[in-house]
Amino acid sequence: MEALQDYGMLLRWIHFVAGVTWIGLLWFYNYMNGPFSNALEPEVRAKVIPQIMPRTLWWFRWGAAVTWLSGVTYAYGVIARQDPEGTMHWMTETTRGQWITMGFVYGSIMAFNVWFMIWPRQQKIIRATIAGENPPEKAQWAKTATNCSRVNTYLSLPLLFAMGAGKHMGEFSLNSDMGSFWVNAVVITLIGFAVAWLFIHKVGPSVGKNFK
Repeated sequence: MEALQDYGMLLRWIHFVAGVTWIGLLWFYNYMNGPFSNALEPEVRAKVIPQIMPRTLWWFRWGAAVTWLSGVTYAYGVIARQDPEGTMHWMTETTRGQWITMGFVYGSIMAFNVWFMIWPRQQKIIRATIAGENPPEKAQWAKTATNCSRVNTYLSLPLLFAMGAGKHMGEFSLNSDMGSFWVNAVVITLIGFAVAWLFIHKVGPSVGKNFK
């Protein structure tokens, strides 16, 4: 059991480090890089994007992969195994399991978007920019990548709450109320979406503009 706990602590550390990398870059793209890139002249953008995007997207997509893999391994390969009634019981009938499962669902959607929606289209955009090309599909590639990135930003705030709630809103509470959990989950999701919307559409475009 002690070895399992040590292994779990290592996974948690990896999960935190990778998660900070992933979510930090997600917020950088949506809160800062979007307004910055839109303000650049086309010829400047053509020079900047090939330099910064491949590097940041490397950390972005692998941060997402390591976060997801380490989180799943820790939650369902280490913690859930400690429930004598089984993994499914822990996922659905314990307070900690319910919140972590909510985070797992949101995180899985986000990781899918990174690898199968955002990254493939950003590859095409970067290649076209380097080649000096402007194919008619480029605008649609950018729109799809941006929309998926926005979805991830909206999901990131309730995701982070769920990860914290898994530990601090009840420790293996076997008498948790599923109805109460779903109400809380919906409320937290809506609040997270509202905060993300404000950051993207109100705070991000205006912050720092009047710096002197």
